[in-house]
Amino acid sequence: MKGRRGSTMLEGALVMTTFVLLLVGAMDFGRLGFTYNSVTYAAHQAARFAATNGSSSGHAASVATIQANADSNLVGLSSTGLTVSVTWTPNNNPGSQVQVVVSYSFRPLVVPISSTSLTLKSTAVDVITQ
Repeated sequence: MKGRRGSTMLEGALVMTTFVLLLVGAMDFGRLGFTYNSVTYAAHQAARFAATNGSSSGHAASVATIQANADSNLVGLSSTGLTVSVTWTPNNNPGSQVQVVVSYSFRPLVVPISSTSLTLKSTAVDVITQ
């Protein structure tokens, strides 16, 4: 009976370690989902901003103002891993299209899925109205 005391402690430690690792991994996947939703929201809002601030609006949106708009809509995340690119097809006049691509570098906390980071990307296209 005295030899079994150590085995119970070892089994408890193994089960607890596995449980904590699964719990933290699930929280990290939740963080991944939140980050992807935030990147998608920022892309759609920036495209909407660019579409309503075309060349005939009186205060045309520039690449810098669209990037600032995407950054301001990236709620709860650091802007250090953010990349925003803007393309107008063919130009910034009403009836043309604007495409906004927002990329974000996501670093997992627990499970090193990638050696560097995961790049989450979302693209939004809108027709310029003003």
